[in-house]
Amino acid sequence: MKISKCILGLNVMLLLINIPFWGYANQRIQISPEKTIWYTYPAKDWSTQCLHIGNGYMGGSFYGEVEKECFNIAEKTFWTGGPNVTPDYNYGIIKGGKEKIGSIKDAIINGNIATADSLARKYMVGDYEGFGYFSKVGDLQIEFPNNHQPISDYIRGLDLDNSLGFVRYKTGGVNYQREYFCSYPDKVMALHFSSDIQGQISFTVYQDMTQKVESVDVKNGNELVINGLIEGSGLTYCVRIAVLNKGGNISAEQGKLTVKNADNATILYTVKTEYNPYSPNFKGINPQKETEEIMANAIPKEYNKIKTRHIQDYKNLFDRVSFSLVGDKELEQLPTDKRIEQLKKGMTDDSALKSLYFNFGRYLLISASRPGTLPSTLQGVWNCFEAAPWSGNYQSNINLQEMYWSCGPTNLPECQEAYIDWMQGLVEPGRKVAQAYYGTDGWVSHATGNIWKYVSPGSDIMWGLYPMGAAWHCRHLWDQFDYSGDLDYLKKTAYPIMKEAALFYLENLVSFQNEYIMIPSSSAEHGIEFKNGVPVPYTTTNGEVNENKLYLYPAFQDIEMVYDLFTNFISAAECLHTDKEFKEKIAAARNKLAKLKIGRYGQLQEWMIDVDNPRDHHRHISHLYGLFPGNMVNTPELQQAAKKSLNMRGEGFKRDRWFHAGGNFSAAWRIACWARLLDGERASHIFNLMIKESGFENMISNQANNAQIDACMATPALFSEMIMQSHNGLLHILPALPTEWPEGEVKGLIARGGYKLNISWKYGKLTHLDLFIPKGKEIPKLMVNNQELDHNETKVHIGYM
Repeated sequence: MKISKCILGLNVMLLLINIPFWGYANQRIQISPEKTIWYTYPAKDWSTQCLHIGNGYMGGSFYGEVEKECFNIAEKTFWTGGPNVTPDYNYGIIKGGKEKIGSIKDAIINGNIATADSLARKYMVGDYEGFGYFSKVGDLQIEFPNNHQPISDYIRGLDLDNSLGFVRYKTGGVNYQREYFCSYPDKVMALHFSSDIQGQISFTVYQDMTQKVESVDVKNGNELVINGLIEGSGLTYCVRIAVLNKGGNISAEQGKLTVKNADNATILYTVKTEYNPYSPNFKGINPQKETEEIMANAIPKEYNKIKTRHIQDYKNLFDRVSFSLVGDKELEQLPTDKRIEQLKKGMTDDSALKSLYFNFGRYLLISASRPGTLPSTLQGVWNCFEAAPWSGNYQSNINLQEMYWSCGPTNLPECQEAYIDWMQGLVEPGRKVAQAYYGTDGWVSHATGNIWKYVSPGSDIMWGLYPMGAAWHCRHLWDQFDYSGDLDYLKKTAYPIMKEAALFYLENLVSFQNEYIMIPSSSAEHGIEFKNGVPVPYTTTNGEVNENKLYLYPAFQDIEMVYDLFTNFISAAECLHTDKEFKEKIAAARNKLAKLKIGRYGQLQEWMIDVDNPRDHHRHISHLYGLFPGNMVNTPELQQAAKKSLNMRGEGFKRDRWFHAGGNFSAAWRIACWARLLDGERASHIFNLMIKESGFENMISNQANNAQIDACMATPALFSEMIMQSHNGLLHILPALPTEWPEGEVKGLIARGGYKLNISWKYGKLTHLDLFIPKGKEIPKLMVNNQELDHNETKVHIGYM
């Protein structure tokens, strides 16, 4: 039995929305153009069509087939690699770097970059044996009987307002409803099946495991217990699947549970490994005991209470911010795939679709990253592969950080705790790497990371000799404080990590032409093309081609990131009234950092030599870190040069030569930069281009033919930056509002300093501003549309928190 993907007219869509699907609690379908993702056919492909639910620990991706539902299950500790299969695992350290670091620096200072590159390829790379990769748990299969009746009124979707997945359809005169979610408070995935006629729920459920299965047992006649081993890491695991039925009967046979003729039924699912990040061998959790306790606590609650707790927990986060745009009401009624299709055809009048993207980004962030869990991977907490693309690693030269941009302005600091906790775990191995490779104190991390605390350089200097990972991580430590004002967090958590990172960079600064530079380092994944011993005037090969490239020319990315860390460290020390002497050393070093340069095209130079050219379309724009998320590019001259750099680098696909150009994460960074430059039209254009070229119908986006969620999770931050900016000591309202958003409202945005704002506008002009002042703060300077705003105006309301 198949459901064809078809184009339905608007009237049919309106009719569909109002059909009463009598399911659990007799609830109608509630379609919101800004908070509901929905389709009229099942998914076939994970990357482009699947919908995802998660609780930070684990995630499920569902397809919604009528006869056989499938959930691709992932859990963040299902990794290969680590010390239990690599006895000499030492965070990737290869000894010998510190003995050669002086020679490498001397070669760079003397302009012998080829020599520096050659030495670095031997002595400044990491050992990837034991790095591992993120793997899926397996596929949960749920098979339903085929009644050979036609299917009608099919709908599949996500309710972003309540964090619920759903599938509903009618067959044989019966309306069926499925409801899915992952509960953070109860640590289970819950799948509920019901219909409007009693005795109609029948299915068989079983688990296809990706990793080695050692035993499958049945407990109490309604619970499967699967124990096994991740052979690639040596971690044991336990999966528990319990079925709770009302009416009918349940039986177990050959690792499967079968429900027949129930009125409704619920599947509860949980999974754990023995992974413990605080143990030297990363073991210490008893997965059998942990999952048993989770099920023992969840089963007595039954479905309704688990669901209520889940929704309350989720809405405590999600409801803090709302974002609404007034758009075309007819377009809003279309299924999500049709709305995206219209945008790809150039129709931008469906402004509410942008609100949906905003809400989806916050949904993903809440679902993928919660306190007590690991950070989001490149695919969040979802995976359908035995080995995730790019290993599912914590890519730390833009991707990981980009996923957490939204935490501050959209008031989700709890979601950043997983990232911060993971970062704390990098400090001790980061000290070892600092000593082994650089011979200095402090701590450092590089471009890639995993659950085994890998912090060494990568295996190729092009992307791996990137000692700026720690500096960029520290930006998020500071942001967590800057938006919250939590001095206890700053003192106990952020400050010690920032101080040791600042110490590393302080000890690694090198004097060059009476200024300080940071070497050796490669501008993220990018090199300079040479021919006949000189840089080419125009780039002829893409960023993945190593031939005829040199990498270790001093890069301004490092200057901007060190400047950012030093500046934020100084502010932190002043807030805490501590470390006066060390703070002064950092301030003195910051003042001697190399000045940014404007090149022959009027561009902001990427390297200290002027070699940028308009045919270099590399995806990374690390030399613009000082524009966003940093604040070093803060003069009209530098900002104009940054515009030139953005125009030269371009946006969107540049295929076939530049296969990795365009895509999602690079587009998101460009959007943020243009918003920071107060150009909402260009920012909006690039967002629309990103969806046109890289957007999938499930609202995930594409990077090099793989689904990634970094740009999706960053979208709330991008739109917030277009509506409100607070990085330069004042509050700028509607700084980069695009024409295609003529009317709208946002409530609950957070500015640096902890200010809370509600903003309304019409005809592109501010109509109302609620500004709530934190305790101990003063009314800040206000601007609107690049003009000063008097807080005594009638459209401004000042309140106190």
